Amino acid sequence: MTERPAERWEGSSAAELAERWALPAVHLYDRVGSTNDVARRLAEQGAAAGTVVIADEQVAGRGRGGKGWASPPGLGIWMSLVLRPPSLPSPGLLPILVGLAAAEALDSYATPARVMVKWPNDLQIDGRKLAGVLCEASWIADGPGFVVAGIGINVLHTSSDFPPELCDTATSLRIATGAGPPRERVAAAVAAAVFRTAGAPPTELDPRLLASLKERDALLGRRVEVQAAQPIRGIAEGITASGALLVRSDGMVHAVTSGTVRPLAPADA
Repeated sequence: MTERPAERWEGSSAAELAERWALPAVHLYDRVGSTNDVARRLAEQGAAAGTVVIADEQVAGRGRGGKGWASPPGLGIWMSLVLRPPSLPSPGLLPILVGLAAAEALDSYATPARVMVKWPNDLQIDGRKLAGVLCEASWIADGPGFVVAGIGINVLHTSSDFPPELCDTATSLRIATGAGPPRERVAAAVAAAVFRTAGAPPTELDPRLLASLKERDALLGRRVEVQAAQPIRGIAEGITASGALLVRSDGMVHAVTSGTVRPLAPADA
C-alpha cells in the first residue's frame, strides 16, 4: 500500500503540530504517492481551509506538467494545504502568491542566501532549484470548491542525495547555508505564510507584493526562451499584477500566462 500514516513527524504528533501552527488539522504520513492527492481527497470529504498534509516520503510526487519530483524520506518537506478561497484570481497568479509567501518565509533559513522566485512555480537559490509549487483547483458550479497548494522543499539534502540528473540544477537549505534547519520550524513558517497570503487571495498583486516579487524575480533582465505552442525568445521584463511574465522580443512585449521558461546561456542566445 502506498499510503502509510504516521504517528509523529519530527517528534510531534499531528494534534501537537496543528495547535502549534494554529491550523485546523494536520495529517501525517510516513509515505504517500502524492500529498496533493491525499489533500484533495480530504478536501472532497469537507476538510477545513488550512488543513495540512505532510509526508516524510512521496513515491509519486509530481511537479508542474506532471513532471516527477524526487521526494526521498527524511530530507525535505513534502506538504500540501487545503485552501477554500471565496474566489480565484487569474490562473497564473495563485502559484506566484504561494511561491512568494514561501520564499519570504524561507529567507531566515537560507541566510546569507536569498530565495528567488522563478516564474511560474519554482524557488531558487543561486540559480538552483530549492522548492517547487503545484496548485490544483476543483471547481463547483461557477466558483472554486477548493484549492490544493502543494509545496516541496529541499531541506537537509547534500549533493549526493540528489539523482545524478539533478546534481547540477538542484540545491537545499543545507547546501546553501552549511547547516540543516529543523524541518518542523521550516514547515511551520511556510504553512503559516502560505495560508495567510493565499487563503483569501487578492485578484492581483498589490504594490507591496509586486515590490517583493521584483526583488526576488530570478528571470528579470535575463534572456529566456518560453517553450509554448508559439515559442518566444527575448528578455524577461518582470511579472505583472495578474501574474503574467513579460518578455520583450523583436520590439514587442508579450504577456506570457502559461508555458515553460528556461534562461538562455550566452551561447544559446
